[in-house]
Amino acid sequence: MTSFARRLNLALARLAASRPRSAGLGVGLLVALLALAAFLPAFTSLPPVDRDEARFAQASKQMAETGDLVDIRFQDRPRYKKPVGIYWLQSAAVEASGGLQTLQIWHYRLPSLLAAVLAAVLTASIAAGFGGATAGLAAGIPMAGMFLLGVEAHLATTDAVLLLTVLAAQWVLAPLYRVAREQGFAPPPPLGWGRVALFWGAVAFGTLVKGPIGPGVVALTVLALALGHRRWRWLGALRPKAGLVLFAALVLPWFLAITWRSGLGFWQAAVGHDLLGKVAEAQESHGAPPGSYLAALWLTFQPAAIALGLTLPAIWAARRRPGVTFAMAWAIPGWLIFEAASTKLVHYVLPFYPALALAMALVWAESAARPLAGARRVWFYVLAVLPVLMLAVAGGYVISMGGRPVLPLVLGLAAVAAGLGLAHAALRAGLPLAALVGLWLTGAGVTGGILSSVAATPALWPAKAIVALLPVEPSCRRITLYESGYGEPSLVFLAPGPVVSLAPAQAAAKLAKDRCSAAVVPDAKATAMLGAKRLGTVTGLDLGTGRPVDLAVFGPGRK
Repeated sequence: MTSFARRLNLALARLAASRPRSAGLGVGLLVALLALAAFLPAFTSLPPVDRDEARFAQASKQMAETGDLVDIRFQDRPRYKKPVGIYWLQSAAVEASGGLQTLQIWHYRLPSLLAAVLAAVLTASIAAGFGGATAGLAAGIPMAGMFLLGVEAHLATTDAVLLLTVLAAQWVLAPLYRVAREQGFAPPPPLGWGRVALFWGAVAFGTLVKGPIGPGVVALTVLALALGHRRWRWLGALRPKAGLVLFAALVLPWFLAITWRSGLGFWQAAVGHDLLGKVAEAQESHGAPPGSYLAALWLTFQPAAIALGLTLPAIWAARRRPGVTFAMAWAIPGWLIFEAASTKLVHYVLPFYPALALAMALVWAESAARPLAGARRVWFYVLAVLPVLMLAVAGGYVISMGGRPVLPLVLGLAAVAAGLGLAHAALRAGLPLAALVGLWLTGAGVTGGILSSVAATPALWPAKAIVALLPVEPSCRRITLYESGYGEPSLVFLAPGPVVSLAPAQAAAKLAKDRCSAAVVPDAKATAMLGAKRLGTVTGLDLGTGRPVDLAVFGPGRK
């Protein structure tokens, strides 16, 4: 293992030592390929996940069907929790990848996958700007295998895209700060219009994706840097007057249009309920005490969490270096705000994870060169156990649900074992770049193993089983599905027609009159179906509520 680690370390060192332009392109390409390799397993096989993903995808499907790029609808109801940006991207992705002839969920996930890959590449690029190609590898490779980013790459939601908008803005801000600091914060010349457009365009599209969250992360970074150094004039290089005009030109048209369309409906739902409501009180049972994100970090940030744990003393010692200062200004203020908020979900702090990767990367080479002995060795073993436990717990859970995903679990465990073995051997031999590949392999094994196992467990996907039982009637343009007790968004997305909520007796009456229909009701209420034809039974877990379900599916006609 050590000899392989030496050869691998040498190859990566040669890449980092090549001419700057070639090294930058090589690092970016390598990180992108590693991210794709880690994020693609289960990308197409994972069914629609309740509830957020299925809601986003269904609303995007309806937007593509109607061509209405202003209003956001879920069936016949408005969906105003988030602005329109993600729906535009998902609708465009569906059109570009085959149109509405298919209902496959992975088409709607393409923006998330692309955003996750580019997020890893931009993290590497920001780190390379502060510490060279070696730092770029140290930031990008662990990000390319990071568990939470891999999960978000599999979900047709806002979070991976939001992360990309934050990184695009920080990619412009980081070198500006570095140069300004080198020059004693003398007013630098304005940035070129391309970078100005990228910065303000990223902030604007982040607003269209998730409201003030993305711009808030960037603004807090700027505020922390300006207050920390007591210097503001260097920010004039961003051309704020022209930038704000561009921001308004990109953002205002849709906000004005949706206000005209909905009155105060959008603002009440998006700001009053979704944003301010989550700050004031825990919504949907997602409350947790302050410090919860810090505790979850050691799982969700794997495998970079191993590297972060080993480098924390070095990061603190280097806190006055430009890149580490930038990372701390990026991560700390926003993280504290999210810790104080009442509603907590692990992906809320995803925009700060690249800052942690940046800080770790800038001290990785010198820290990893130290002997892996004493407390450092113990700390490595403690952190290395966590990805093994994550995969083992997930495997035990899906097995308890009746799944038998032997191949995903075996391959995942093999990848984790090989990755940890390579990382351990490389660190003992003082080979920091080879250790990064071992960490990436660990993360890829955890992400791929867990998601592939979950995707291969039928009990977790009742909607898929229900739709598989529906009758195929060539003369019917669509099948209307009447449901009672299982109106989950995944069923709405997968169903070959509208889903209507009715009591079982009412559904039975509809089935008696309409041969292009079906019904799904709790099995305990199946007697109310008045002799309708039973197509099958579906048991499993409702991911939306966390409760077990026992459902009966009926079709038209008599039993």
